[in-house]
Amino acid sequence: MPVKIVPNNEVIVTGDTFLLRPSPGTPVFGDYVRTGIMPLLYENINPGLSITVVGGEGCPAGVVPDMITSVTLVPGQNNGSGQGNTIVSLIDIADKAVNDIPEFNMSAGWSEPRISYGTIAGFAPSLTLVAPLKGYYGEKYFYDAEYIYASYYRNSPEFTPTNSEEDISIFDVNRLTAISLLDGKRILKFEDIPKDINQIDIDLFPKQGFPIELEDITPSDEAAVLDYGSDYLQGLIPEISSWVKWRPSFIEVMRYYYTLVVTHTCPPFVTTFEGSMLVENNWTPAANRLSYYIDKQVGFLDEV
Repeated sequence: MPVKIVPNNEVIVTGDTFLLRPSPGTPVFGDYVRTGIMPLLYENINPGLSITVVGGEGCPAGVVPDMITSVTLVPGQNNGSGQGNTIVSLIDIADKAVNDIPEFNMSAGWSEPRISYGTIAGFAPSLTLVAPLKGYYGEKYFYDAEYIYASYYRNSPEFTPTNSEEDISIFDVNRLTAISLLDGKRILKFEDIPKDINQIDIDLFPKQGFPIELEDITPSDEAAVLDYGSDYLQGLIPEISSWVKWRPSFIEVMRYYYTLVVTHTCPPFVTTFEGSMLVENNWTPAANRLSYYIDKQVGFLDEV
């Protein structure tokens, strides 16, 4: 009999694969009690979660039992390679496709900053790894938020009775700015907005923008999650006259991948199991940040 994972209510085993389904944990923000089967973003993983591994009945010679010497959980597929996560589903109102991006790959330096992974060493026929996951999942890989804001000046041509013939820099004319990870920071002058549109959408903007990194739009730390979110967004406040669009991630469910690495005294001496866990989005922090940024709108930019 080979090394096996012992199933329980929080560890669902199918052949050589497993699915983690931890009981509700303590929320980082708020006092909600999760009732579904999937942990939410910003929910501490239940510290009582445990994975038990048992050895085989004996080595090929049949002299000694197969003793487990360590059990370690690592992120990613194939013992820390492959993907760190993948999109499972979008909310019903999603109006465009949202696809996996290269940053989901372990080879791209994948890491979830608020999660740590457990390991245990021993020498026994059965070994239990308690709290294989510690911490919580944040919004880092829920990358598809979109933002549009307006910047306008009281003395710019649109707000004065005569138009100046001077060439006005893009940075001091009335404009819309779009922010998204895939397309960067893009500018659209008021004068270039089509006259017959009914709604401002990010697709109206020029295709080429100033690059934005994934970390730019990821909340910096716990203190920032419920207000300014990221240093990058907060740095834009001086040029935000008013908000036009604030769309949080449309990703509803994300799958995170793991490899359970078991060392033992009988061949093959190292056995690995592929695993995963489903995590559901939590839009409460995004709603809080919207309120924060609405309060920070500066109106006309040339006013003191």
